Amino acid sequence: MYTLYYWPGYCSLATHIALRWIGAPYQLILADRRTRQSEAFRRLNPSSTVPVLVDDDWVISQNTAILNYLAESHPEALLTGTDVRGRAIVNRWLGYINSDVHKAFSPLMHPERLLGDEDVRRQTLENARWVLRRHFEVLDQTLHDNGWIAGEHRSIADAYLFVLTRWAYDKHVDLHELEGIQDHFERIRQDPEVQTALIEEGLLGASQAVLAED
Repeated sequence: MYTLYYWPGYCSLATHIALRWIGAPYQLILADRRTRQSEAFRRLNPSSTVPVLVDDDWVISQNTAILNYLAESHPEALLTGTDVRGRAIVNRWLGYINSDVHKAFSPLMHPERLLGDEDVRRQTLENARWVLRRHFEVLDQTLHDNGWIAGEHRSIADAYLFVLTRWAYDKHVDLHELEGIQDHFERIRQDPEVQTALIEEGLLGASQAVLAED
C-alpha cells in the first residue's frame, strides 16, 4: 500500500489523482506546517515539502518524480505514453507545467514575501497573472489540437494541469476564451475518481479555492 503525505489543494493533489487513476490502494497523511517542519518528516524529505510518497520502506519526493514512478509502475493505466516518444511528450508537458507554470504562481501564492511598497507589490501580482495567461494560452492551443495535453490519452501531466487550473481560477488569472483549458478542467473535475480525491481532501463543494494553510 502507498502512503501519500499531502496538503489539501497543493500540487500533491496531482499525485492523489494519479493514485485514484491507477487504482492502487493507498492511505493519506495530512502534513500541515508543523508536521513538515518536524525531524521525522525531514528524514522523509529534507526540503519539508509535499507530496511525499512511501512505497513499503522506500520513499520518494518531488511531484514529477512521484508521478512518473506511479505511472511507470502501473503501465496498464496508460498515464505516461505507450512508447518512448509518447513518454517523452508526456514529460515535455509535465516539465513545462512543473517548471514554468507552477513557478509563475509563486507571487500569487505567497504575496507576503513580495518586496516594495503597495504599488510595486500590486504590479508584481499583475505581472504574474499576465505571465500565467501566456502560459495557459500555450496549453490551451495544445488542448484544442489533442483533447489531452500530451495526445489522445490522459496522462499524469493532465492531473498536474488540473491542479494548476484550480489555482488559476482561485487567483483570478484570466482564462477568458481559453475553451480548451476550460473544457479540460471540467472534464477532469467531473471524473468520478477525481471527485473522490476532492472529497477526500475536503475540496468538493467548497469552491474552486485552494485551501489556505493555518
